[in-house]
Amino acid sequence: MTRSNRARWGLVSTSGVLTGFGHGFAAFAVSALLKPMALDLDTGRGAISTAIGLGRFVAGMASPSIGRITDAYGTRLIVIAGMVVSAIGLFLLAAVRSEIELYIVWSLVFSVGIAAGFTVALDKLVVATAADKGGMALAVRFSISAVVATLIVPLVTTMIEHLGWRQTCVIWGGIILLLIPIPYLFFGIKPGTDVSPSAVKDGGEAAAPARSVLRQPAFWIIAGGLTAQASVTTGLSVHLVPLMTDFGLDPVFAATLFGGMVLLTVPVRLLAGYIADHVLPATLPIVLGALLVLEGLAIGSFALAPSFGTMLVVIGALGVAAGAPMVLVLILCAELFGRSGFATVQGNLMMVQVPGTMLAPIVAGYVHDFTGSYVPVVAGFCVLLVMGGAGLGLLKARG
Repeated sequence: MTRSNRARWGLVSTSGVLTGFGHGFAAFAVSALLKPMALDLDTGRGAISTAIGLGRFVAGMASPSIGRITDAYGTRLIVIAGMVVSAIGLFLLAAVRSEIELYIVWSLVFSVGIAAGFTVALDKLVVATAADKGGMALAVRFSISAVVATLIVPLVTTMIEHLGWRQTCVIWGGIILLLIPIPYLFFGIKPGTDVSPSAVKDGGEAAAPARSVLRQPAFWIIAGGLTAQASVTTGLSVHLVPLMTDFGLDPVFAATLFGGMVLLTVPVRLLAGYIADHVLPATLPIVLGALLVLEGLAIGSFALAPSFGTMLVVIGALGVAAGAPMVLVLILCAELFGRSGFATVQGNLMMVQVPGTMLAPIVAGYVHDFTGSYVPVVAGFCVLLVMGGAGLGLLKARG
């Protein structure tokens, strides 16, 4: 763990920048790729969404192993390996000529690289570095990532408009490779001991082996709410730019609004980080559940009355959904299950989300292809969020 505050927060900030360039491209800029890829490969949005969904599946299934490797050996090597694989995936993506090739490259190469290089391992690094300020540290990390993603979405859209989506993928793969010296030079942190308040208070009980977590009801209640949130965020993020352009908006303007949605996650995440560090763990499930229910109702407004105004409400709600819940969930898990095995627990959470995050963009794409509208998609997402938020009321966290 770094000793000086400056080094500690520098490490947190660096992790956010890397995530913005890597995961930000895979999770948000991909929305700008959906239409041109479908046209170029002469297929529908459902097929492209299937490739993205398969990527979520493979990444989720790989996450427990990524978490165990991170907990055992540290962050540096797994992040560098993930960045190399991500870049190779983008280079191969630029050369695909069929749906089958797209499915293989996106799911087995690019998505695995993103999962290894920009998600679980970097979250573990931040939690291990920040100690008792884990909530705010994660909020800062995710906020910086959001700012970077906000900047790259219109940039990637412009690159696609002028250079084509294939050349854009090649350029972005090169950018990821150029960032590799950052983890090599600065991510030398070693795996540490569990210092979570719950572990100290309970004499280490909270740091139980990760496999036992899968037998705890609290884990599955948290996983259910997080799966609902992640599914809606993933499904809407992939289809948000097409939804706006179908409504008549210019693609670049739509991408700018998308970037504004990502930027909205910054204050939301900082507020969530403050709350996570200052309220009792028993309060976090209540806050999280209420948040998901309100997000669902806000998103549902578009299904009831489709308009530019309710579209902006959807964008705002998605910004909240993509910002606050993850910070609250990660701190809640650190309090309940301990920090020493944090990456393994988070990896298991990501694996459990796989069915939802995989199916959400696929179902959304095919529902649109069948109905010609995103209204039923948004209505379904509304119901899912409300159910996920209500389920968190069953969680009894320690006070």
